[in-house]
Amino acid sequence: MDPGYNMDVDDLFGDSEHVTLQTITATPPIKGLARRVDELGASGCCQRIAWSKNGCVAYISPDGYSINLKVFSRDTVTGKWDLGKPVPLELPQGREIFPFTHLSWSHLGNDLAVMDEAGRVMVFTCAMALDRLQLIRAELAHPESEVDSVVGMHWLAMLPYEQKNHIAWSAARHGSTWKWNIESHKFRDAHHPVDGKASLIYLKRHGELKLRFQQNDSSWHESVAQLGPMISTKEPFTHAAFASNNGMLLGRDVLARVANGDQDNSLLLAAYDVQSRLHLFRVETLWTIPHDKRAQTAGPFEKPTIHVSLITVEDDCNPIDLANGELSNGTASRGAAAAQLTHLNFLPVTPEQDNEQDIGSIPTIQAIFCRPPNVISFDQLGPHETPHSIIVRWEVQQIQKSALHASLDQVTSKKKVCSSVSATSGFLLKRLPDFTLHAVVLAFHPIWYNMLLAFCYSDGTIEFRKRSTMETIMPDGNTDTVTSLLQAGFVFPHAEPSLHTAFSPNHCMAACMQQEDAIKLRSIEYQHGTLATDDEDPRHSAALAALILQSSSAANQYYSSDDIFAIIGPLSDKRKQDFINLLFEGLAVNIDCGIDEMSNNHLILLGRSPFFVKTLSAMHLLGLEGTINRSLSSKMAWITLNIKYVTQILTTIARMHGSLEKTSLRPEVVPQFIGICRWVMHFMAYILDELFTIGRAVEDIPSSALTRDVLEAKIHELNKPAVLLLLSAFPRAMMKLWAQPIAWVKRSAETFTNPSAPTPSPEIRRLYTPLQVAVNELPFEWRWFEVLVSETNTLVRGTYKKAGLSDAKRNIIERELLLGKIPDILLPIAKRLVTDTLWNSSQQGGCLADKLDAGRLMFFDTTWLGFQESKRGVVWHDTHVVDVCQKMVIRGVGTQMHPSMLTPQQQQQQQQQQQNSRGRSDSLQTVHAGLVGEVNGGGGGGEKRKAQLRQCVRCGACMEDVVLGLPGYTSHHASWLMSVAKHCVCGNSWMLAEEKKGAR
Repeated sequence: MDPGYNMDVDDLFGDSEHVTLQTITATPPIKGLARRVDELGASGCCQRIAWSKNGCVAYISPDGYSINLKVFSRDTVTGKWDLGKPVPLELPQGREIFPFTHLSWSHLGNDLAVMDEAGRVMVFTCAMALDRLQLIRAELAHPESEVDSVVGMHWLAMLPYEQKNHIAWSAARHGSTWKWNIESHKFRDAHHPVDGKASLIYLKRHGELKLRFQQNDSSWHESVAQLGPMISTKEPFTHAAFASNNGMLLGRDVLARVANGDQDNSLLLAAYDVQSRLHLFRVETLWTIPHDKRAQTAGPFEKPTIHVSLITVEDDCNPIDLANGELSNGTASRGAAAAQLTHLNFLPVTPEQDNEQDIGSIPTIQAIFCRPPNVISFDQLGPHETPHSIIVRWEVQQIQKSALHASLDQVTSKKKVCSSVSATSGFLLKRLPDFTLHAVVLAFHPIWYNMLLAFCYSDGTIEFRKRSTMETIMPDGNTDTVTSLLQAGFVFPHAEPSLHTAFSPNHCMAACMQQEDAIKLRSIEYQHGTLATDDEDPRHSAALAALILQSSSAANQYYSSDDIFAIIGPLSDKRKQDFINLLFEGLAVNIDCGIDEMSNNHLILLGRSPFFVKTLSAMHLLGLEGTINRSLSSKMAWITLNIKYVTQILTTIARMHGSLEKTSLRPEVVPQFIGICRWVMHFMAYILDELFTIGRAVEDIPSSALTRDVLEAKIHELNKPAVLLLLSAFPRAMMKLWAQPIAWVKRSAETFTNPSAPTPSPEIRRLYTPLQVAVNELPFEWRWFEVLVSETNTLVRGTYKKAGLSDAKRNIIERELLLGKIPDILLPIAKRLVTDTLWNSSQQGGCLADKLDAGRLMFFDTTWLGFQESKRGVVWHDTHVVDVCQKMVIRGVGTQMHPSMLTPQQQQQQQQQQQNSRGRSDSLQTVHAGLVGEVNGGGGGGEKRKAQLRQCVRCGACMEDVVLGLPGYTSHHASWLMSVAKHCVCGNSWMLAEEKKGAR
């Protein structure tokens, strides 16, 4: 051929158009995907990472032989939220070593179940700090058999926490406000009949069903049953899932008991075997616990018995193949490998919303299969087929079947028609259409009362779907009605895939773990800009409402809300105020304390008022920087929380003594009272000093010029909330309650420390002397503070009564005070507090300046309270640690110790006796008993445990890690403190903390 000849191939075929080949950019498969799918296919219990509802992540190490804990907490320096350092879970000595395969937190997050390859189950219980778990050994029915792994488990509900709930369905905009659709719902889930006791049930590979439950003393015991005859070793189960019956499927015996008022406490069990068959069982637990046996001190009750009955078996479980237009159920197309079951879940009945249709559902078995690509049927012109998941579902329906065939009506000799014979109940597994997904599902979690489904895919996608319709939940632009964070504009951005994923309590963050043990956090992000500005965008208002809706849902389910605050990001001051006002409304917190003595709302708020505490905690957090720098509203919230805490202790211990006029403070409660009383007395000095500081700042301003705006601006400038605290109903009511117990404590202390009194022994005098000092070190007569509070209380209530304000309007005013605003109606009283009350000697009763030494008050040091932001205060708190619960300095110069009637030698002997009598048993009765061993290292070697701190995961406040037997604490004192300090003053959990550098 002529070398100069140039043949145009395109012209040869009459097509000279340029063709561009599309570049295929497929996501590379995640490392370890095939192995993980095999793990998911081999067992229904292979979860290697889990995030508890109170904020602790537990995960299995890559080699499978250890478990670590990471606490989700806020860094006090940067203010950022993250998982902390790994803390190894302390495993029992001498156990047979098998790799761990599965872990699961209880619904409330207090207990962690850990399972190994041999099917052994251990339950660890949280011991005062999220990252300290104690193994509570179980009294087993019989020794564990090997090579019989667990294939499915389920935590039973705990009463009363999971029996009744307020469900936050939605929020609807009404002008500038939001109306909350929150309805009460009573759940009928299978449960432990004793309040506060946990239980779990699990199935082993060869059909052994075990119920692990707590006795009255919190020790764990076990009941065992078998699923019918012994399952053949050739047909073991691989996956199992449980769901509460909720009264949907009842036998005749259960129907009779329900008719008599008893609650059905049965479970449904779906079990999948190696022959691809699905078995449906009904599991009934018969508890025989008399009501007089349902108490901590009632002694053990009889073990429950388990009855198991087979309902039906489904032989065709595989996905329907539609690849070549075939509709044959369970038959794979030529060249395709069989689909592999990776997840089996039993979705229970969901709540029904009033006036809504198709919200509730019936029990549904959901199986997720992984289908590998078809290696033979490969179209080179089409896209390469990738592995993906398919959802197969069955509804468990109850049907009525006639006991007699209709043809019997033709028999002339019969006396009744067939329809007159009662029908019998039958059960049917109704298969729903299969649902194909775009990638392999590596993690699946039903959330929000099982009404939403969360999928984590092999391509890194995190997706949420409605259970009722399987529609993907995405931002829909609706700014008038919000139902979730997802609908209001928060989404998970795409990220690199991970093999293991666990969701935070409110499913707005995800802990993602790879093969090599590295954990990364993913957060949902707001897609419509930022909430740090005051833009009047209705989407921003809807986003705030969605955050409140989720916060309300978390509060009603006893979940931590820390992950919600972690995703909020910076807020403008207006947005912070809007957030707090919405939170008050979303949690229905009423802080109005009435206008007369007949009102008792202040006592309700003083008692068990978790929503009030959560709202104050949120206020505190939104204005907190570092450890002591707080905005005015943040300081108001923090001081109110502390006032509530000390008032609870003062009034509770006072009530324990009966009539205060006839009794004195008992010696055993003196140590825990010293710090509380010292805090109260120093707080009185702090409030009066704050008043004088504000009074001096406005002293030269004429009364006519001291408007609300001027006074409010001055209070914000100085960041001193004393006026607002005195005007606020709840803090004022609490301070008014201090007078009687403080007077009683002073009288008791003086009685036992008076040198001229003949009765006190040296030991008693040594015990009461620090208390006597604490209540007498004020630079003024403390009764002047009581008079100030009483006068202000009279003025405020009189103003409210004269204005004829409704409860709702007073509630709004009280909110404004907490947020740092002076309401117009209370301006005259506010002005009086910083003018006449301080300086007007001619008024009736005189003024405070005439009654006390202002110089001594000014130089009286209250830095340790943590309410002042001075440079000196920052330096002092950097070199000291104040116990937020005991109200005493526990690290740094001037560290305070608890007094004791015992000499140092007697204290040492007592500690030695506690150590010798401690004894280790296979069944630790309580977590408190287990903590006795920790003091001396748990091994009986007599080594003293180093002092350790606990730190609040949210606000960063610290306390001594007090456990039974800790030197310096009697057993009575330690037990009392462990009961009142289970949480921080702000209501959040503790974690163990390192010693503060510079504070020794």
